[in-house]
Amino acid sequence: LLSQMGGPAKLTTISKTSSDWDNFKDTTGLTDELETKSKGKDAYLVKQDFLKRVDVRRFELEKVERDKKRVANANALAK
Repeated sequence: LLSQMGGPAKLTTISKTSSDWDNFKDTTGLTDELETKSKGKDAYLVKQDFLKRVDVRRFELEKVERDKKRVANANALAK
């Protein structure tokens, strides 16, 4: 009942822009191209994910080496 009294729902700038963008993609056929580009090897987020995985893997390998040296030093000092 209150919704009927309030009049028509107001359209925010963000929802209007989003709707306009969706309509533009549909009319120009950009949807498929954008999906392809976003998942391709040149996509920014794909590269960032890859670089993050590489960084984590390097850190893990360096940690293993540090742990080996730490154990070797502890064994050398114990003798």
